[in-house]
Amino acid sequence: MNKKTIIISVVSILGTFLLLYGVYKLINQPVQTDFPQVKQLKANDHIKWSPEKKNILVEYSDLQCPSCKNAHHILRTIEASGSADFEITKKVTFVFRYFPLYQIHDKAYLSAYAAEAAGLQGKFWEMSDLLFANQQTWSISNDPLKEYFLKYAEDLKLNVDQFSKDINSNKVKDRINQDLLEAGQIGIDSTPTFFLNGKKVDVSSFDELKTLLKSL
Repeated sequence: MNKKTIIISVVSILGTFLLLYGVYKLINQPVQTDFPQVKQLKANDHIKWSPEKKNILVEYSDLQCPSCKNAHHILRTIEASGSADFEITKKVTFVFRYFPLYQIHDKAYLSAYAAEAAGLQGKFWEMSDLLFANQQTWSISNDPLKEYFLKYAEDLKLNVDQFSKDINSNKVKDRINQDLLEAGQIGIDSTPTFFLNGKKVDVSSFDELKTLLKSL
């Protein structure tokens, strides 16, 4: 074997080693689970439960997502008067943020706009309750705004004319997109996704989530 052949062989082996090392490092990167920026509350966040803000539970949710509807039901059960889990609401501050999965849910944006428009009149939680409770109905409507959302606004005694204007406003759309952008930056790709004190919650059931919150 001549000198040139030896050099080529060494370079080839070294190149292969570096490639394999690079692949190893790529697939063995630690998965990020701590996102301190998530627990930084914003002036326009939708917040309830404990006013103390010692433990902050943030949910990124899609109002047309069936799993989010299930999560919503669990959270409403927790906060119900007389609930065995009501103690959670005394030590946890709950924050709702939008993550409309518009790629698979065709009404995800519009339902978020409806919730936010109601929020401008102080009825975000009430509107989100109605949207989740009636999700299966308005989700299959060709025109949920006219057929359902305006009626929900009327039932909640909102200024319906103002609601109609707000639901199409840049202010409302920018608010939703702000949450969507932030969620994308931290790698959220499904709903519901929860963060507790900036750490992504990794549980396999809502019962596990309740157990985690009770342990605080």
